[in-house]
Amino acid sequence: MPRSLSASECLDDFFADRRRGATGHRLAGVDRAERVLRTTVERTAELVLTDDEQLLVHAERQFGAEGAVARVMPAAGLLLVLEAYLAHLEVRPSRTAARRIELDTCAALTRHLARELRHLDVLPATHRIELALEGCGAVSQRSAGPRRLLKALGLA
Repeated sequence: MPRSLSASECLDDFFADRRRGATGHRLAGVDRAERVLRTTVERTAELVLTDDEQLLVHAERQFGAEGAVARVMPAAGLLLVLEAYLAHLEVRPSRTAARRIELDTCAALTRHLARELRHLDVLPATHRIELALEGCGAVSQRSAGPRRLLKALGLA
């Protein structure tokens, strides 16, 4: 069985890739999306973590409060975090360029998680995220449509 990837490790890898080659407004948008997602991870701990994992978070906070939930949370928990994040995003006022970066980041992170977690059954969660993305508006020209997600999962 593959080693369990933490949400923190997954986000570190994902955002390092997103930053590669980004400059100016694009880089600022990626940085902002990362801050917002990491804050969402910390705020949704009670929805995602088991009681035992929440105890580990309390212990982890003794070594550093920032990012404690992400260090404990399994990467698969990010799928639930994305659902909560997108539900919140649907009700926020839209700033077109910023919204496009946030949605594109969520779509790309979903594809990244689908690849990283292919040993798990993530299709139902990725489908719910896809529907939430559609509810928030167009992701941009590079939509995270069903074919891309199925391909990322190795099912297409």
